[in-house]
Amino acid sequence: MKYLIWLANDCTSVNDIVISLKGQGIETEILLVQDGVFFADKGNTQAAILKSLGTKIHAIKHHVEERGLLNRLAMDVHLVDYSDAVDIMMEQSEKIITL
Repeated sequence: MKYLIWLANDCTSVNDIVISLKGQGIETEILLVQDGVFFADKGNTQAAILKSLGTKIHAIKHHVEERGLLNRLAMDVHLVDYSDAVDIMMEQSEKIITL
């Protein structure tokens, strides 16, 4: 089972959620959208926590570029366009958690 966590803002509880799901044997991935992309910024103290989760991180490339973060990502982020994001949500994930 795979859950996708849709993160649209800087949410510090994502760490607890991912750890809890992994403890139940549920694979997780994170999709950063809108202001959620700031979570992957080098200047964000929460970026190290997100990186340490060992979870695949996707981000809408357009949202990263709009906020000037393309060269400021603190981790390996899989940049996707809107159609890729839809595929991730609809075909690759069984459930979506929106934060």
